[in-house]
Amino acid sequence: MNQFIQRVANYIGNELFIKGLAESKTFQKFAVHTDRHIQKYKKDGMEHVNAQIDELHKQATKAAYSTSSSNSASASAGGGNNMLKPPRKPMEGAGGFFSAMGRVIRRDLGIDAKK
Repeated sequence: MNQFIQRVANYIGNELFIKGLAESKTFQKFAVHTDRHIQKYKKDGMEHVNAQIDELHKQATKAAYSTSSSNSASASAGGGNNMLKPPRKPMEGAGGFFSAMGRVIRRDLGIDAKK
């Protein structure tokens, strides 16, 4: 019987509280004002994150190009071992598979250093 009374009191209290807030002009103004601020901060936050990502991308691109251009300069000066090369297309078929597997096994065993 005690749970029943507690549930009825809880239901009545919630109904009065919810309806009271829904009809309150002050609460409605507060809710609209809060929502407007939250939307503004979300938008500003996303713009800030996007700006940071763009800046990071610019710096990474600059660093990548400066690294490859400095390697090219050293290669043309006679240090050609560190020059970046474009990737080669792997061999196809069973021969390509076994060749790649052999390279991986040699690298894992330390026989052949990855280049």
